[in-house]
Amino acid sequence: MIPVQDPKTRLMIGYAASIGSAVAYGTVAVIGRKIVGDYAPPLVATAFSMAMGTAMVALLFVGDVRSDIGSAPRRGWIMLALAGLAAAWGVSFWYLALDEAPVVLVAPLVGVSPLVSIALTHFFLQRLEKVTKRTALGALLVVGGVALVTLGNQ
Repeated sequence: MIPVQDPKTRLMIGYAASIGSAVAYGTVAVIGRKIVGDYAPPLVATAFSMAMGTAMVALLFVGDVRSDIGSAPRRGWIMLALAGLAAAWGVSFWYLALDEAPVVLVAPLVGVSPLVSIALTHFFLQRLEKVTKRTALGALLVVGGVALVTLGNQ
């Protein structure tokens, strides 16, 4: 995290990171479609993608992992493994979807994934985070937008 105290600067950094994330995820959908269309089957693309992600994370955080390996509770490792399995399934289904449908349909539908996070947060993390009415309204607007994109493309 960047140690910035000024709230406006922190807000601008947050917006910049969000826009950068949107550009990266939008670009990766087009590249993913090209990969499964011309170069590799979906499950091979998944395996390579997961291997590259693991290598990048290992390079960036190898020092932290070494120090945390002995001190982390067993339940934490179980949750970490479950998160990894969920991510692997998500990537697999994403490549399978890109192999079967156009990017303009897959990308908006995948964009609904934060709604799952919001729902799970509401049910399982009520003590840590609150789902406000504004968040719920925003989620409904996202669903409406995805429905319009999907219906408009048929």
